[in-house]
Formats: sequence, structure tokens, C-alpha cells
Amino acid sequence: MHTSSLQSSAAIPHIVNAYLESKNTIVASLSQNITLPCSISNAMITDMMSGEKLEIIAVDTIPISFPVLVGDLQHLLGAQYDWNPTENATLLQKINNNLYQIKGILPAGTYHYKIAFNKDWDGVQPSEPIVLTVPPGGAKVTFSYVPFDLKSQQQQIYDSLNNPTTSLPLSSAGLQTSLIQFTLEKRVDITRSLQLTLRGFTACKVIARGVLNSAEYIYTGTDLGNVFSPQRTTFRVWAPTASDVQLRLYNSETGLLTRNVDMQRGENGTWYVEIRNNLENWYYLYQVTTQGTTQTAVDPYVRAVAVNSTRGMIVDLAKTNPDGWNSDTYQQLADPVDAIIYELHVRDFSIHSSSGMTHKGQYLAFTERGTRGPGDVVTGVDSLKQLGVTHVQVLPIEDFASVDETDPSQYNWGYDPRNYNVPEGAYASTPHGIARIVECKRMIQSLHAARLGIVMDVVYNHTFGILNSDFDKIVPQYYYRTNNSGYYTNGSGVGNELATERPMVQKFVRDSITYWVKEYHVDGFRFDLMALLGVDTMRKIAQDMYTINPYGLLYGEPWMGAASGLPGNQLFYKGRQKNLGIGVFNDNIRNAITGGALNATEQGFATGNPGTIDVVKRGIEGSINDFTDSPGETINYVTSHDNYTLWDKIVACNGSADEARHIRMDKLAQAIIFTSQGVAFMQGGEEFLRTKDGNDNSYNAGDGVNKFDWSRKTQYQNVFNYYAGLIQLRKNHPIFRMTSADDIRSNLTFIDSPTNMIAFLLEGRNVDDIWGQIIVIYNANTTDTMFRLPHGTWNMVVNLEQASEQILGRVMETVTVSAISCMVLYRNDITGLLL
Repeated sequence: MHTSSLQSSAAIPHIVNAYLESKNTIVASLSQNITLPCSISNAMITDMMSGEKLEIIAVDTIPISFPVLVGDLQHLLGAQYDWNPTENATLLQKINNNLYQIKGILPAGTYHYKIAFNKDWDGVQPSEPIVLTVPPGGAKVTFSYVPFDLKSQQQQIYDSLNNPTTSLPLSSAGLQTSLIQFTLEKRVDITRSLQLTLRGFTACKVIARGVLNSAEYIYTGTDLGNVFSPQRTTFRVWAPTASDVQLRLYNSETGLLTRNVDMQRGENGTWYVEIRNNLENWYYLYQVTTQGTTQTAVDPYVRAVAVNSTRGMIVDLAKTNPDGWNSDTYQQLADPVDAIIYELHVRDFSIHSSSGMTHKGQYLAFTERGTRGPGDVVTGVDSLKQLGVTHVQVLPIEDFASVDETDPSQYNWGYDPRNYNVPEGAYASTPHGIARIVECKRMIQSLHAARLGIVMDVVYNHTFGILNSDFDKIVPQYYYRTNNSGYYTNGSGVGNELATERPMVQKFVRDSITYWVKEYHVDGFRFDLMALLGVDTMRKIAQDMYTINPYGLLYGEPWMGAASGLPGNQLFYKGRQKNLGIGVFNDNIRNAITGGALNATEQGFATGNPGTIDVVKRGIEGSINDFTDSPGETINYVTSHDNYTLWDKIVACNGSADEARHIRMDKLAQAIIFTSQGVAFMQGGEEFLRTKDGNDNSYNAGDGVNKFDWSRKTQYQNVFNYYAGLIQLRKNHPIFRMTSADDIRSNLTFIDSPTNMIAFLLEGRNVDDIWGQIIVIYNANTTDTMFRLPHGTWNMVVNLEQASEQILGRVMETVTVSAISCMVLYRNDITGLLL
């Protein structure tokens, strides 16, 4: 017999929370346990609007979610795989709410098993597998899971061989629980204000939650928000639980209410109205009444807003298009591995006096060409072209809540979204009117003209907060994950997480992504805390994106900020991106090259700890022997906006070393990224050793810490040229950008090398590279080290000081690799021809 303790509940007698989970079931969380059975007469559900009492026909505990027998015996019971918590074949059947069973005939042998729940390993019981010995001749075995054993007061797992005389519960009678399910005779009108009363407990209102996932409340139309024409504007909002919705119209940004219009209930939980007037540049709010509470909210689907998002704005989007917009198009790459991504913050890029740009801190800075900084150094977009990157990833430009758009001194990264379909006004020449839309489009158009794609960093995992959330004002507690006690779950680490597994939340995210791709010509998206969006949502986003733009880029962080309310089997972890056309940030190679991002003094292969060689090697291969199916699924990087800049990390973990050694480490770290299989990514400014003065979380630290100091490009021109040379090498040679795991396995071979070195041979001729064979060597030793080369004459193109396609020297048999450096050599004399 195997047990695990049930959590105790609070002692205050009140109903903590109650959710309408289907058309006639309510799940309530109590502050303390009750003992079942609970008489129907002890409970009452009242319609507070009419006084009607809704008839309850059953009270019981909530069913256990997907209990599955897992173990090395599953295949014998019809499952495809053993130790698989998602197998329907070994799902335990509900006998009653306190007993779940599965039966099967097993051959003689010794087996091991557990019980898993929710198609996941979270909460699997017991901690150690139960051993089951089946006697010769085989036996019929019954496996039983009892959520609450009356004798032990704990959950129990039994089987008929180990526990042949155990009495099993015939019902849930005697079960102690704080989660109760009430079944009603009739379906509930979700627009009514309901109150649940239970004898001995204070009452609680009932909130519609799971029931809203029903097909009757899923709206599939494309007209949510406002749809403008000079003759008429339509408004549609999804508010299924509302008893009344009104449209409040304003003819100015800050003026008094101009007109109030009743909206009509429409299909699938929407409310709709059409205004047959020209409302261009008018403003609006929705006034929504739910459960007797009336609040005003900005339309979640709004595409323009007043300053600081106080109201939605109605605009003619055609008038926001810059000249030539119709001929603007996406950047086209044959494969994601061809991308070289450069991350920046719109304000940081141009705000410093050294930038030479006029529109400092603004979208329009990206429209400026020919800008120069100290020493006549090239800055801005021209510098990006000079460097050779293919895509610019901008930190969040969707409207966010943490800055006052009228105060230019305020600063934030923007990971606190408010209106997902509107550009942030703080980066516009004025936050009023349509300037933010026009200027954001001009930025994108200018980048495209420079043959640079744009990737938006998007934050669909959480919002700025819930206290004044427009989502919650319109449909309380639907858009956010909550537990059964009504508490908002915190997978983001900042207090809330969007429930993207729910149909209308998922639709909102998909619609938003599609809108940015179509209306703004965005080339790709980087998803903050992508694990929280879930596998299903990300799969559908990829399908949507590639239908519109087959050349787009999708990638994100395969982790979360804290424990999530999304079941573990749905979280988009590293490895779950396989074959979906989605990349994930590879923190394995990051930590192996530079040391853990959260520990300033921890070293990696390039920064003083060569002991991480094996992890670096897996990253060099595109992680195809780790967590990817193809190299396009790994985003290789050493730093991003989070944590330290590369330079600050190197200085922090090698404080006693001189600047020359720090620069060696910097070059080696980035050389590994640019010569590894996968998608190359870098934090903006690293090409001139950007520093944030050791600040590892500068989200609100202001310009003094975050700015791009372009004078450092003048000071460290050699480092810039080295980065540019490596990038050009990568772009010109497909051997560094192989597109399949098969190609990598066939054409990348690690070579035996001295201690603290990594070397590998690439067969360029097999992937149509102009170079026949290439050798890449990384030396993490603090001394120059001799390396024995394969037979032939080798042309050196990368060493400690230079990276280009210009031959720096020819060597045979051996070569000395400088301390803490990268070397690249090639030869074309494979068949005897010496070049």
C-alpha cells in the first residue's frame, strides 16, 4: 500500500470561490474540508437578479482528471509506449468519485508502475514505483486508485495481487474534501448573477469559467473590435457574461461623452452595433455590466488609442500607410538558419548623443541613413548593414503600461503589455493621434529597404496587471489562468498569466499575430516566456504565420517565470518545438560558453572553464543530439537583453584579467555562435563591447545604463570588424548553415584535439560550398597551443585578430592557435588541386 498526504485547508468556514464549469455544474472551493455525503438540502444556488432558486440534483467531489496507469507494463495493456502518461489505453475508469480502476491480464513477470494525472508527470504517485510480481501462468490484475482512503485519511493505490483483501470504497461517502461539485437540474444562464450558499459557510458569487469554452460561446468571425469605413463603423466585443453593453463615443481625445449607444446581443457571446456616421478619429470605450457591476473598458481589439491608452481610437488605417507601403514586403530567407538576429530596444539604439541620429529614441531613427558618430564612425541602420545581420529584433513595441507617454524621461523595456494591437506611443514623435502607427510602419519600411527583416518581441503570456485589466472588466476571470480557489496563477512571475488554452484567448493571440503580419509587414516574432503559451497555441500560430508569410521567423523562450496553471504536458518546453517551424532559445550553449546567466562569477568554455566542452559540442551540432530535430529550431546565443551584456559578464567572472584577455574571450564566445549550426543571435551593441555598467536587469534603469554608446564602436573598431567578418563568413558559406540533421551528421565531424580545445571538420563540397573542407578550432587555453592538422595545405581565414575570407596564411601539418581564440581554415585541394 502506498500513500501521500493530502494538503490541509484553512479553518475559516466560507466558500472561497465558485466557478460555473459547464452549463449545469458548479465547482466550489471551501476554506475547510467537509465530509461527504453533503445533503442537497444544505446547499442553495440563487439567481440574485430574480430571486429564483436553482434546483441542485447532486453534490459530490470533483472527478480526478485523467488518472493513468504508467509503467513498464503499459504495452501489455494495449498502450503504444511504456511510462507514458498520455495513453488512453491505460486510463483508469471512474467507478465512483472515490474509486478509479483498470483491469487487465498480465503474463508472469515483475513489473513496476505508478499513477499519473492530467496526462503529465506532475503529481505522479507514488514517488517510487510499485513493484508487481505476477506468478507463473499469468494473472488478471485490478489496479485501483482511491483519492481519499477513509482509514488512512490519505490517497491510496492498490492492486489485486499486492492487496488482495483490501476493501474498496463503494461511494465517496466519508471522503473529506474542500472541492465540491454541484450539479444542477437545468442549464444556467451565464448572464445572471448567481450566489452559492452552503450551510455552515458564508456565501459566494458564481463566476462563469469553463462553461465559456463551450462551442456556443466561441466566436470565429474576423470583425471583433471596430471596423471603419467613411460611411459606417461597426463595433463588436466578446462579452458573453454581460447583461448589458454600451458603446461610449467621444469626438475628442479628452473631451466629455458625446454619445452613448446601446449594443445588441449578437452571436456566440458577442455584442454588436453599427453607427452610420463617419467616426474617423473619434474615440470610444465599452461600458460593460456583469454580475451587477458596471465598468468601462478599452476594446481589447482596438488598433489605435488615445495617449496613455485612456480610450480606443477609430482610424482609417489606409491613411496610416507611408508612401510606397503597398510595395513593401517581407524579407525572404531560404531557411531560418540563414537568419542572423540582432536584438535592440528602440530607444537605446539612438538616444545617446553619440548616435548622430536626429530622432533620438524614436521609430523614425530607423529611417535615417548616412548617420555618423565620434570619429566619423558609421551608426544606426548603416552600421547594421555594415555588420551584416539579417534581422532586427525589437524589444516590445506593442503598447505597454509602465511609462507615461507624455513624459520623455520615463524608461522601460516594455514587458508589461496593455493594448496588443497598437504600437507604443513613447517611441513616436507624438503619442497623440495616428503618429505612432505611421512612424512604426515607416521604421519597418526603412528596415526592409535596407534588406533587414523585423522581428517583434511579444508578450502574450501576461499583462501589466489585473486590477485595471480591460480583459477582466469585460469577461471576469476568463482571460487569465486561475486555480479553483479563484487565485490568479503566476507562471509569468509577475502576478498573472494569460489562459491561451481557452478558445477565445487563443483566438485573440492568433488574431493579434495575424494583424501585425498583415497590417505592419512584420517578419517574425520572438515570444517572451513562450512555454506559457502552450504547444497547441504555438502550433496554430505557426500555421497562421506561414500561411501568410512562408519566410517568417518564430522563436521564443522555452521556459516560464514560475509555476504555471497550465498543465505540464501542455507547456512549450525545449524539445516540444520539434517539426513545428518554431525555434527556442538555447540556454544550454549560452551557459556552456559563458557560464550561468544568473551567476555573475560562473565561468564557461570561453570565459575560463573549459569543463563545459561536451555541452558546447552539442550546441555546435545544432543540438540535433539534444533537443532539436533540425538546426533551425535552436537559437544560439551568449547574451540577450536579460542578464548581463557579454562584456559585463566576462568582466564579472574574470575581474583580475586585463582588457586584452577580456576581448579574446568576447571574440571567442561570439565566434562559437557564428560558426555553430542553428540560428545565430546577438544582443545589440556587443559588436563594440556594449556595457551596462554591470547592471543585469536594466528594465527600468534609464538611458544612462541602457544606451548604445557609439563612441565604443570607434574605440573597439577591431572587435566590430571581427564580428562583421564572422557574419560575412557565415552568410557566404552554407556549410555553417546546414538545414537538416542528416546534413550535419554527414558533414560535421569532431576531431581529436588537445586539452581544452574543440575542433571539427566540415565537408563543404557536399553542401555546395565553394570551400571543399573547413576546420574550425576553438582554443580555451590561456596559452598558445599547437594543433595537428589533417593532411594537406590549409588556408587560414580566421585567427585571433582577423575574420574574413582573405587568406591570412597557409599551413601544413600543424598550426599554432592563439590562446583563447578561434581559428578557421579551409582547403580545396582534396583531389590534389592546391589553391
